[in-house]
Amino acid sequence: MTSDEQLDIGLSGRESAPGNVSGISQNDLIRTRPRYRMRKAKQAFKTDRRSIAAGTLACKLLLKLALLVTLFCSGLSLASPGVAYGACTVFNFPDANTTPSTSPMASGGSIDVNIGTQCDPVGLNPLNDPSATSPQHGSITNYNAAAGTFTYTNNGDGATSDNFILVDASANPFTINIAIAASVAPPVAGPASATVSHGSSSNPITLNLSGGAATSVAVGTQAAHGTASASGTSITYTPTASYAGPDSFTYTATNAGGTSAPATVTITVSPPTISLSPATLPSGATGAAYGQIVTASGGTAPYSYAITAGALPPGLSLSAATGALAGTPTAGGTFNFTISVTDSSTGVGPFTSSRPYSITVAAPTIAINPSSLPAATTGTAYSQTITASGGTSPYSYAVTAGTLPSGLTLSSSGVLSGTPTISGTFNITITATDSSSGTGPFTGSRAYTLTTNIQPPVAGGVTATVAANSSNNPITLNITGGAASSVAIATGAANGTAIASGTSITYTPTSGYSGSDSFTYTATNGSGTSAPATVTITVSPPTLAFSPPSGALPNGAVGIAYSQTVTASGGASPYSYGVTGSLPAGLTLNPSTGAITGTPTTPGNYGFSITATDANSAATSAAYTITIPVPTSFVFSPADGALPEAMAGEAYSQQISATGGVGTKIYSLASGSLPSGLVLNISTGQLTGPLAIGTEGDYSFTIEVRDGNGATGIASYTLKVKTRSVTVQDMVVDVPAGSTPPDVYLNRGATGGPFTAAALAFVEPANAATATIIRGQLAQAGPATPAGWYLHLTLNPAYSGQVRVGYRLVSALGTSNTATVTYNVSYDAGKVADDIDKLVHDFVESRQNMIANTIKVPGLLQRRRMQEATDPITARMMPSEEGMTFGFATSLSQIRAAGGDADAASAPFNVWIDGAFLAHNDRNRDDGAGEWGSFAMINMGADYLLSDKALIGLSFHYDRMTDPTDQDAELTGNGWLAGPYASLEIGRGVFWNGSLRYGGSGNTIDTEFWDGDFETTRWMADTSIEGQWNLDDETTIAPKLRAIYFSEKVDDYTVKNRSGDAIIIDGFNDDQFRVSLGAEIARSFLLESGAKLTPKLGLTGGFSGLDGSGAFASLTAGLTMQTANFWMLDTSLLFDVEGDGEQSVGAKVAASKKF
Repeated sequence: MTSDEQLDIGLSGRESAPGNVSGISQNDLIRTRPRYRMRKAKQAFKTDRRSIAAGTLACKLLLKLALLVTLFCSGLSLASPGVAYGACTVFNFPDANTTPSTSPMASGGSIDVNIGTQCDPVGLNPLNDPSATSPQHGSITNYNAAAGTFTYTNNGDGATSDNFILVDASANPFTINIAIAASVAPPVAGPASATVSHGSSSNPITLNLSGGAATSVAVGTQAAHGTASASGTSITYTPTASYAGPDSFTYTATNAGGTSAPATVTITVSPPTISLSPATLPSGATGAAYGQIVTASGGTAPYSYAITAGALPPGLSLSAATGALAGTPTAGGTFNFTISVTDSSTGVGPFTSSRPYSITVAAPTIAINPSSLPAATTGTAYSQTITASGGTSPYSYAVTAGTLPSGLTLSSSGVLSGTPTISGTFNITITATDSSSGTGPFTGSRAYTLTTNIQPPVAGGVTATVAANSSNNPITLNITGGAASSVAIATGAANGTAIASGTSITYTPTSGYSGSDSFTYTATNGSGTSAPATVTITVSPPTLAFSPPSGALPNGAVGIAYSQTVTASGGASPYSYGVTGSLPAGLTLNPSTGAITGTPTTPGNYGFSITATDANSAATSAAYTITIPVPTSFVFSPADGALPEAMAGEAYSQQISATGGVGTKIYSLASGSLPSGLVLNISTGQLTGPLAIGTEGDYSFTIEVRDGNGATGIASYTLKVKTRSVTVQDMVVDVPAGSTPPDVYLNRGATGGPFTAAALAFVEPANAATATIIRGQLAQAGPATPAGWYLHLTLNPAYSGQVRVGYRLVSALGTSNTATVTYNVSYDAGKVADDIDKLVHDFVESRQNMIANTIKVPGLLQRRRMQEATDPITARMMPSEEGMTFGFATSLSQIRAAGGDADAASAPFNVWIDGAFLAHNDRNRDDGAGEWGSFAMINMGADYLLSDKALIGLSFHYDRMTDPTDQDAELTGNGWLAGPYASLEIGRGVFWNGSLRYGGSGNTIDTEFWDGDFETTRWMADTSIEGQWNLDDETTIAPKLRAIYFSEKVDDYTVKNRSGDAIIIDGFNDDQFRVSLGAEIARSFLLESGAKLTPKLGLTGGFSGLDGSGAFASLTAGLTMQTANFWMLDTSLLFDVEGDGEQSVGAKVAASKKF
């Protein structure tokens, strides 16, 4: 064997007496286990745990090992177990072999022991080895013989040492001694008490401790009316700011021996001392406003104030909440009273304090106004009010010296009025007496000189129309009365300039303005100046100019950001812009600025028109074209992929070039990062070094090339040097309700900067907010703003909960991990309530309009028409630009008459039904939703003919409506009305109809984040006078005057979001008073064929007041033809217009034949 070789030898058989081995063959020695090693270098022989003597066996083995024959054949013996490894004898624990290693160990504690293979390479024998003993003052657990580890736990009986014997795997026993610390007596906490001041803080509490010395104390049960804080072995107590009275808490004390039972500390919080200021109050004067605040201190705010003795001067009052003395004294004298204040202390509070006061109220100085009287004109009504101040109202007035002109009188209320009959100058004195009590009343006087003159000129109203952007338009004036010597502008024009010169006036409108304007003027002569008269101006709309003018706009390029602004002038700003036709795909028009922006995606030639509308609704259009050419492609050399490797600190050069494109090319780093020291030449595309030291890593980046037309191409490369990591961290932002989230500085806590880019990863939930990343200089104003990247969040005011935004930062070293900014947000309750309240208002008002237009009850006139019907059912369908209306009507009388029942006319009882369904799309809504809604109404009832001139009945009306709002909200309502009605023939062919109905509705609100429902109660009074007269044998006229009062009350209602938050919204009343007057005229013509042709024309106009939409009108035109063989053709057209501009057009076509 060489010096590094080893021989593995196995022993098997039974154990014999020391020094002898039996039952073992030479082959067994080579073949069996366990194995033992012999190394020439160490010349050692490792045996099994059983003792084997050297004897003849060793000699036979060593004969095979020529290098060791001499050594072992000389009679070497194998010693007792463990001798070759230095068997263990004594361990003194704790030491470096235990955890913890601090000696002595704690009484009642545990230590983990790790002997390992220090005693024997195989470890330890089991605990039940006959030579092992057990601890007297503890126990052994977690015993692992192979690993040589176990846990010793002391039983805490006070013994300061313990020992026991263990046996290693070679059967060698060894002793373990354990050093144990003496036990410590625990402390004892006793009851304590203390008195502290109201509103005090951090009061030290003297504790009651005995037994073992405490190393710390702790608060057990916290005080109910304050806060107890423990630090070391001391405790401080701070009472609740508003509390006075008893309180308590418990505490415990702790040392190495344990923790005491809790003990109680009893606290007494003393009451506060409350004082009032000021000490005295200032004096007042009768009729003069008085104000003084009495304040309290020393207790707990808020305070309440009251007069508890005496009385304030009449006219003054004390605010219970603020202590403010305010008002206007109405009596003179000295007034004594006591003010008491009560604080808001809790516990044994509140507490009260009082202070006596007095206020002296002096006599007033009464002033009379005006200082002079305006001149009067003979023959012209005169009125001037004399007023007094400084005293107590009301005042009485009288002329106490001089004489008024004939025709004028002074009332006791101070009105000097009448029509003077003589001219001249009159000197008078007027005295006012106030209503003060106490030492009053008081008086004041003023001397006047009144002059009466002859009649001045009279200015009248004028109207004129001028062109927009015109100037110096002469205005023809309307002046009567005395001849004017001059005119003047009284109130200037709001949207232009009016200039008076002599007796003429010119007007120039403000540049760009169109619409209505007005100003007032006066006329003057030696006798005076006329009252102002109004000149009403109409400025015709201008033609707007565009810049650039209509034609071709600059070309764009696919994938390249495009921006071109079209501006209008010649009108009144601001302007709004709209597009007709198609912009290039990817481009949009900003309706506020006229900017066409975006990134084109599809090449082509695009034509469109832009319409500009100024602030006065003047509109002009211009046609434009934009060409998006086919995009340019680039070929890079080398192609995308890995570049030749670079070496840190060495020069590097690599040419990157692109072919294709037009004109000069510019190269740039589009994304990724280059190693420090590596530079891209923007003109040639060459990458050059040298690279800086420490730049080892793998780099990936994208090179962008841009040609002279703005076309771009990119190529992605990798460069191996070395890699550094870039990281960002999560953040949490709390956003108070109704506030704007602050911009979040994304660089904070990030590594691997500086950062060259930032990107959003996600926004959850997507409809809760809009997130953008902006540069530091745009995030907020101020020189202290750090440079870097900011996350800007725009919240949906209706959302409440968490908004999570993921982001990444990019630096010269790469892209970071994805981190999350979590916003804890609350909804804006005021904004939510306003939005939903507007939806409900619009819903209720629209439904009232539709109910008023579709509710029907047949009167005597309609009953007679039913009895002449040829169709059992009347149906109608009316389309309009806002939707479609479908209606039907029938009755028992109509069905019987259409069926040829001869008794239909005399039947007194009638049951009827009438219905309408409207599909409408209100494009005039503020939200511009353009969604379809529906309204349906069923009218039904029964009536009875008392006579041929009187009818009574009961009706029921059911309505259902869905309202088209924006895409995330829908309102739905089901309602009813019911009540009696009557119809009387009050004159030949003249009928009065009346009905009174009561009802209600149930409605649901379904928005993006908030849902709810509301209920309404409603009542309607409906009355009309209608008739039908024959003007001649062929001509009839049917006039109708109708008035409706419709009132609907919406109860307070609540909306809730998915989190269970609730907002209570105030209800309201919506009232309409609709009055309309209309008539229909029809004339019949008998044709030669025997057919009867009847054209009809109807006109109705009215006004919807209170909460209605104002004026409304409808025009109908129709034609009825009845053939000789009983075919009937009925056609009509309908045009409606409402005061808010809503219009509708409808048509009706019906055909029938009687068999």
